[in-house]
Amino acid sequence: MSFAAILLLAAAPAAMPEIPEPKPAEMTAAEIRAHNKQLDRAHPYYIKCVREADTGSLVARKPVCKTNERWALLERSTRAGADQMASDMTTRSASGSSN
Repeated sequence: MSFAAILLLAAAPAAMPEIPEPKPAEMTAAEIRAHNKQLDRAHPYYIKCVREADTGSLVARKPVCKTNERWALLERSTRAGADQMASDMTTRSASGSSN
């Protein structure tokens, strides 16, 4: 087998059905359920819905639906922001204590 053939095989995506990335905000609950029936729970396009507290209300909750891929991206972004803030606070407090 040639080197080029090995590279093509390595670059080929896994045997997942090619589906476009869904837009959960534009889908009904029934459409989300039908979409999820086709996929494994670990698939990047599987849609997870979470009920989050509505701003300004102690009781009201609104559903927020995103794909696994988007939830992971949001988590990485949030974690990076929190890490950066902690780093900035540590750096500032260490440099400010020498006054």
